[in-house]
Amino acid sequence: MRVLMISLDGSLLGDPHGDTVRRHIEYARRIGNLAIVTYNPASERKTPRRFSGELTVYPTNVPTPYLFPWYAVRVARSVHREQPADVITTQDPFATGPVGLWLKWRTGLPLNVQSHSTFFTNPDWIAERPLRNRLLRLIGKFVVQRADTHRVLTDYEKDVYVRLGIPAERITVLNVPVPVENFNVEVPDERRIELRRALDIIPDAPVAVWVGLPVKFKHMELLLDAFALVHAALPAARLVLVGDFSDYPQYVRCADPDYVCFTGRIPHEDLPAYYALADVYVHSSRYEGVPRVLIEALASARPVVSTRHVGSETIVRDGETGLLCDHTPRALADAALVLLTDPDRAQAMGQAGREDVLVRYAYERQMNAIVDTYRATLDARR
Repeated sequence: MRVLMISLDGSLLGDPHGDTVRRHIEYARRIGNLAIVTYNPASERKTPRRFSGELTVYPTNVPTPYLFPWYAVRVARSVHREQPADVITTQDPFATGPVGLWLKWRTGLPLNVQSHSTFFTNPDWIAERPLRNRLLRLIGKFVVQRADTHRVLTDYEKDVYVRLGIPAERITVLNVPVPVENFNVEVPDERRIELRRALDIIPDAPVAVWVGLPVKFKHMELLLDAFALVHAALPAARLVLVGDFSDYPQYVRCADPDYVCFTGRIPHEDLPAYYALADVYVHSSRYEGVPRVLIEALASARPVVSTRHVGSETIVRDGETGLLCDHTPRALADAALVLLTDPDRAQAMGQAGREDVLVRYAYERQMNAIVDTYRATLDARR
């Protein structure tokens, strides 16, 4: 089977820090052939990259993001002429979805549309950019109602699609696969001591860790305000922020260097050591689809404290593998303090979380299930 994917993820052209390329090489091996047309700015012009015998990624090299759909259609048609596809898949309903729908109409190929968060009934997303996001919502509804199959991340989002008139049997609930086995490791004490020394954290200080890119919906302001309250109650506590903050200097400026540590961006294979540094993993997002970092933290046997939203409720078993709380600094701080001051409970929750996610999010099973969605798309069209 040949799959033609339309994406906005420029890291597919090669990112030494993440696991995106590695994951898509595995998809391609299982599918047979995967061609990806992805966003790339003309200012950083790139050429197509062949990562394996089954995976090739084609950049669009667009002069402005607003022209992405036109450039993506042009590149995708060229790729399809050279290597005819069996299935089209897009990674969102709004920007890549219309490209996929146009290709479906022009080629007659079946279309699978993915959605990696909660959009259609999400007031927080609308509030970020009201005019633009209302328009995108209309476009997204138009696209998903005309696609052949769908992949969403939660049962909640599946219900939203059903209310849009999409048959339930055409909708698969499946998150982005996480290599949980890579986090089910025991990090040597020497490595944890080395990291504490590098971050200037004393040996017995309680540590909370956050991992990611601090985009708007991650609500870093809330996390920093909450940890100020944690520090006031527990002065030895430290917050370690793992990720690239170079485009978000406002967070670096308002974080107190006495108890907040920035690591910068680190290679994906080094993440287990940073999770091992934590007594608790903290998360402050307004909304998300299914946050992979929560699965990674639990696979590392670290309990999670998170604001309550659809994504966190899907992963965290409240009171068993972590604590979910209201979206306020006080609530997040109180939940973090519960586990930072009770190491035995935190350890028990972390261990329960590891056992839970290793079963629920087994990597090989999820990788194969992704490929099955493309086969189901082909079958649905037939």
